[in-house]
Parts: sequence; structure tokens; C-alpha cells
Amino acid sequence: IKQVLQEHLLSPTYTHLTETIAFQRLAETKELLTNSFETYRHLLSQPEIDYFTRSFQEHHRIPIFYGMPKVHKTPMKLRPVVSCINSFCSIFSTWLDFKMKSLLPLIPSYIKNSSDLIMELRTLQLPPSAKLFTADASSMYTNIDTATGIQAIHGLLETYHNCIPAGFPKEFFLTTLETVMNNNIFSFGNTFWQQLQGTAIGTPAAPLYSILTYGYHENTQILPIFKENLLYYKRYIDDVIGIWVDSPHNSWDSFKARLNGFGTLHWNIENLTTSTT
Repeated sequence: IKQVLQEHLLSPTYTHLTETIAFQRLAETKELLTNSFETYRHLLSQPEIDYFTRSFQEHHRIPIFYGMPKVHKTPMKLRPVVSCINSFCSIFSTWLDFKMKSLLPLIPSYIKNSSDLIMELRTLQLPPSAKLFTADASSMYTNIDTATGIQAIHGLLETYHNCIPAGFPKEFFLTTLETVMNNNIFSFGNTFWQQLQGTAIGTPAAPLYSILTYGYHENTQILPIFKENLLYYKRYIDDVIGIWVDSPHNSWDSFKARLNGFGTLHWNIENLTTSTT
């Protein structure tokens, strides 16, 4: 309990709520989401409407915060986890996750899994000067501030509007996304808290949200500018693997600066190398 408080909850990322305020904000969030559904339900398919109306009738609980031990770290750290299963917000976040899957083809850097990565790497023909690099984001979820993330999703939908599936309910999607990301309220023991910044931890849409938001930054600020340097570039949530060749137009340092040019997100970037894990 002390470690959870010291490492996570007693930080600027979260604020403590009284039980009364917590239940009041949960009720307000439920009303916001329900009203939004009623406003935009005419844009949804019948299966989607059935999904929402059936889910509304279930019993809902408050999300629960816990720390998952990172046993490979010395000293041991705790990964923050919010269990949102059966919460009211998770109904809408699960729908967001479903809709985000149709947007993944817009992100060239997206890689489905390790098997696909290995298959692609085996087919590459590389010059002798090529170097490998990896990068991992520092606390990615809490460092994608909601304003930056929503703006990136909006930019993605606007820039690639011709590639988005027909009938994609953009207004409902954006309204729901903003509500879910700004109202992550949960319990820890007999106390209540609200996340103030970053991607809502534990919400079902969080992984694809982080892929899409930073993917828009890659599409606009990284891949077009460094296309002659990046022989290969793939990312899965907060892990990047790439293959770099030098060119007279772009430097390795300028690439690293661009990688870190998305809000407060910071990447731990491995130096160029000939082998990596």
C-alpha cells in the first residue's frame, strides 16, 4: 500500500477524492456517456445499439487500482493497473477499441506481434552500413496528455477521411473518447482517486489509442522526413525497432529529437548498433 501511494497515487498524475465526490463524478460521467449515446445512436448499426442497451442493464462496479510487481526490476517497482471490467465507462471504451481496429491500417508503423516482426525482418536486404536501434517510451500512457491525444486522433480522421470506413461515427467517437480519457475514477482499498493526466490507465481502448495517437505523429513528423534513413521502422505501443542508414540530409540526433517531439512523451533510445535484443 505504501509503495502504491509513494510511486503512483501521491503524485501530480492523480488526485484523492472523497467518497461523496467520487460517486457524484461517476454519476455525472454516466450521464454524459448516456446522453451522448442517445444523441448519436442514429449513426450506429443495430448490433452496436443492441450492445450498448444490453450493457446498460448489467450491474456496474467502480474500477479498482492495484500495483503489479515488476519482479525483473531491482529494487522492485509496481506497474499501475486499473481494473475497469464491468464498469460503466468500460462499455464505451470497449466500443472505442472495436472502432479503433478499423483505423490501424492508417498507421504504417503498426506491427501485430513478434511473429510478424520476425517474418518481415527475415525478408530484408540490407546494405553493410545499416544499423539497428530500439526505443521504449517512458511511462507512455501517463505522458500522452489528453489534449494532445485527442488532437492527434482528430488529425488522423481529418487527414485520412477518404480511407476511413464508410459510416464511421466520427462525432460520437471523439466525444466518447474525450469523456473516457478525462474521467478515470477508481478505488484503492477504501479510498477514491481520479487520474488527472495522460491516457486512462486500464481502459480497454488504451493500447490502440496510444498506437494511433503517436502513429499520427509518426505519419506527419517522422516517416516522411526520414524516409531515406529508415530502411525499417515498426512500433508496438511503446516499443520501437528500426534500421537506420546515414544520409547527408538528416542526422541521427535530429531523428531522436523528432521522436521526442510529441507532447511530454520521452523515448529511451538505444544507440545505433549491429545487434539488439
